[in-house]
Amino acid sequence: MKASAAIAALAPIAVLLATPLLLREPRTAIDRRAFRQTLQGLLAALKSRRLYLVAAFLFLYSFAPGFGTPLYYHMTDRLHFSQSYIGLLGSIAAAGWIVGAILHRLLLRRVPIQSLLYLSVVLGTASAASFLLLTDETSAALVNFGFGVASMIATIATLTLAAQHCPEGAEGFAFAGLMSVSNLADIVSINTGAWLYDNVFANQLAPLIVVSAATTAIAALLVPLLRTP
Repeated sequence: MKASAAIAALAPIAVLLATPLLLREPRTAIDRRAFRQTLQGLLAALKSRRLYLVAAFLFLYSFAPGFGTPLYYHMTDRLHFSQSYIGLLGSIAAAGWIVGAILHRLLLRRVPIQSLLYLSVVLGTASAASFLLLTDETSAALVNFGFGVASMIATIATLTLAAQHCPEGAEGFAFAGLMSVSNLADIVSINTGAWLYDNVFANQLAPLIVVSAATTAIAALLVPLLRTP
């Protein structure tokens, strides 16, 4: 445990040490005109109906009740997977992320954002529902790999959507706000899924998976409203 904590601590320490060595940012005087333009950009972001629609889509897409924690207990207590194999499944999912990124680069890079969003919703719904087929180690590996591919394509699609709808002059503020909405939805998703698993579905994983997949599919209803600016 101590060794794991030490390894985890190395990454932030490395960033802390490398930042002053690698980052070079010349000092500049305050530009009042640029300051006014930035302020106008912030106000435009706060008044942008389109930006709120994007935030609503990101929240709904990320809100689908999560079943990660219940899935862990299901694999441990009912499927009797070893802890090492559950860890291996995480690596298999990560390999799926890499494949998803390569697929986007080779095949999906020029796909219009609305089409890419529809595709990500379809893949997200299918990959979530595929966990209903999880019965043994082989099916777990296939399902986790497919989930990794779908997750990466969805991540690229949502990040692209957020970047395209950031008002000029407030790009950093708007993008950070949209990512905060997405992160908040992830937290709500985890807690909602755990609550449903415990209090509504009597520790049955299948109904939770169905609800999660259906909630992901509902996000497609907002896609027609997300027109590229």
